[in-house]
Amino acid sequence: TVGQCSGVVLLERGERENKPHTPLHCPSTFPQHTHTQILLSLECTSKRAPQPPLNTAVTNMSNKKKAEEAKAQGNKFFVAKQYKQAIEWYTKAIQADNTDATFYSNRCAAYMGENRFEEALADSEACVRLMPNWVKSYYRKGAALVALNRHDEAARAFRKGLECEPNNDDLKEKLAEAERQARYQVKRTDEHGNALSRAQIEKEEGNVHFRESRYEKAIEKYTRAIDFATTEEEKSVYYSNRATCYAQLQDHSQVVADCSSSITIKPTAKALIRRALAYENLEKYKLALTDMRQVQEIDPSARVASESIARLTRMINHM
Repeated sequence: TVGQCSGVVLLERGERENKPHTPLHCPSTFPQHTHTQILLSLECTSKRAPQPPLNTAVTNMSNKKKAEEAKAQGNKFFVAKQYKQAIEWYTKAIQADNTDATFYSNRCAAYMGENRFEEALADSEACVRLMPNWVKSYYRKGAALVALNRHDEAARAFRKGLECEPNNDDLKEKLAEAERQARYQVKRTDEHGNALSRAQIEKEEGNVHFRESRYEKAIEKYTRAIDFATTEEEKSVYYSNRATCYAQLQDHSQVVADCSSSITIKPTAKALIRRALAYENLEKYKLALTDMRQVQEIDPSARVASESIARLTRMINHM
């Protein structure tokens, strides 16, 4: 062992391995004619992390310098609106150092200038991966998505940016505009970016038609959504949506029919209110009163229910 053998030489912290040492004998273990020298390296005796080779560090510094120089060249072309050349230089910067989000951000802006929006989106997503807490990552992503007419996704990107900088007025304006545009755009993904089902897409298309007062078109889409629905709960929602369209067209009998289909699957205050109002327009006041009382049981704070109950009670008493 080390304690028993005086022939072991330990290198102290910071001592160079190539420093000459005098070999010592360990007669209790080795033959007399053998001289033994045991060197324990610093890596074995120290907890200090191994340092990278000097040539690697120099290479990394050289690459970063090349990257910064390429970025500077790209900036000159970008300012001159020579986006194609700017893209070439930013690409060289990324090839030299692919860990710097600003290189991707700048190339994203240059791609936007060239109307290459898919490539701009890819670079913005690289920014997000490299610097998830950098507001510009989400600004770039949102701008690219807006250019691709994917306003709902753009709104999500701008919201993420506002989590980084809640008081960023520019982002607030971008978010408001994206949300406004999203109202007239068919959603293809949910809030988590997952693709919608066929039935959900039909429903979203129906929502767009409804907002633009194209009620017959909306009815067609909600009908298709019902056909493609895979669960009864989905159908309940789509029946209720279609009933709203029929209400706009003053087709009260169809409102009653669709609301009844929805309520049979899952009674909701919204569907009951719609059916009650349709019953009232059809002068079926007692049925309307029954529905409004059920609404009040589901949601005691529903003001429309209490007001309707008072009105319908008076009408029934004067019949």
